[in-house]
Amino acid sequence: MSSKKQNDTSIYTFIVIIAIVLVLMGLMIFFVLGNKNSTKSSSSSLSNKSFDGKPVSLNIMEKLNSVSLSAISGSLTTAPKSNISNINNTLLTKNNLPRVIYIGADYCPFCAAERWALIIALSKFGTFTNLHYMTSSSSDVYPNTSTFTFYNATYNSQYITFTPVETTTNIPSASGSYTPLQNMTQLEANLFSKYDAPPYVTQSSSGSIPFVDIANKYLLVGAQYAPSTLQGKNWDQIISSIYSYNSTISNNILSSAGYLIKDICSITNEKPTNVCSSI
Repeated sequence: MSSKKQNDTSIYTFIVIIAIVLVLMGLMIFFVLGNKNSTKSSSSSLSNKSFDGKPVSLNIMEKLNSVSLSAISGSLTTAPKSNISNINNTLLTKNNLPRVIYIGADYCPFCAAERWALIIALSKFGTFTNLHYMTSSSSDVYPNTSTFTFYNATYNSQYITFTPVETTTNIPSASGSYTPLQNMTQLEANLFSKYDAPPYVTQSSSGSIPFVDIANKYLLVGAQYAPSTLQGKNWDQIISSIYSYNSTISNNILSSAGYLIKDICSITNEKPTNVCSSI
């Protein structure tokens, strides 16, 4: 073979190799960027109000149920004092179990914040099914706070009963309020009227939600921490922050759950033992 032909072959081979390398590099860049965009799209899509009313994913439910007791206990060492008050009246029961009543609404940003702590706390005593995603009102303070709704959810426990009421949706009504969702029973309305008013709360806080009556022994009116903590975060991001165990979100949610657990333990005779002895 002539020297010229050898050179032509070498040049051709070199060009083919370069072309293959460039194609492979292009495919790698496409793959990496595609994954990043997919992750970003998946993450950002959860902040969309189109998720309102959709079932909570198994992954999110598992993480809500699996927060370690040691992390919850540890958060209490530096937590501010909770606004749960001791009312110590006659034990409220249902089906021979201490009864926890929650009154809230889907639009409410303070309910949105407290539900994170309440779900984590109650998951140590029983099991939720059929929880759904929800965001608070887009026109109230702390708009579009990522949360859940207790509407249509069920809760099973051998230690307590939990009866939640979401009074309205997050959908504005013609009256300037929000469309109705659930009604309180007469008993729930009576307790709400009695305890969500002076002398149990200040006049300016009267009628506030969330309202949590822990068996007529402990009372929570309002959230235990500011909803601003969750602003701009979707469910995945909040869960990730909880599991970092050293973030503001984690400290706020887990300490709030811890105070709820301590008070619920006091109405269950410190059962289950593995939970109540850890907090």
